[in-house]
Amino acid sequence: MEVIKKTILQAVTTGTTITGGTIIIPDLNVTYYLKIGLKQFSQDLGFFDSYPEPLNTEPLTASMLVTGTTNNSRLSELKKYVVNAPFNQQYVSGGGWTTDGVDYNVSTAIEYVVYYIGGVQYLDETLIDGTHTSFKYNSQGITDANFTNDFYFKNPNKEGIISNPKINDDVFIVRDNLSAFNENYKLEYVRKLVELTTYAGGKYFNIINNT
Repeated sequence: MEVIKKTILQAVTTGTTITGGTIIIPDLNVTYYLKIGLKQFSQDLGFFDSYPEPLNTEPLTASMLVTGTTNNSRLSELKKYVVNAPFNQQYVSGGGWTTDGVDYNVSTAIEYVVYYIGGVQYLDETLIDGTHTSFKYNSQGITDANFTNDFYFKNPNKEGIISNPKINDDVFIVRDNLSAFNENYKLEYVRKLVELTTYAGGKYFNIINNT
């Protein structure tokens, strides 16, 4: 930890002059504002790998209800492209824990709207200061398929790697203009067998009479 020291000019009131000097009276009603620039040096450790431990007997947590609030409503994601339609036709219907959509059975057009996206239930309430959105979903705890119940360790070979490698598959291969069978293609211009003795294609042909 670094210790930062600053010298501050103290605000004073009118001093009292006495014999031999002056009494300085500080102003106790003054507010001091300090602006200190801080620099942070952090090292990203990169990816961690999980190590499966067969003797890991940690108890598994049962499912739980997770709730929260947000300032961002997702109701527009269920909006249909309709004009001047009633409320029960403006959004995708049939919403439930396993189906994305608005639950019109418990929603009203003015007070609140209940809808589901990706297994999460959202509740948009219209308040005086705007729309207030709350959400809840059932978490499977560490029994969830996306949870790794293993030990984590740092592989030194992955030091400083903070993202997946970027692979550029747009590879252009420059091929030679001369075909491997270019000399053989020129044989179409040979009309007589005797012309093979003077053929300048650079190839040797062993001609066998199979008749």
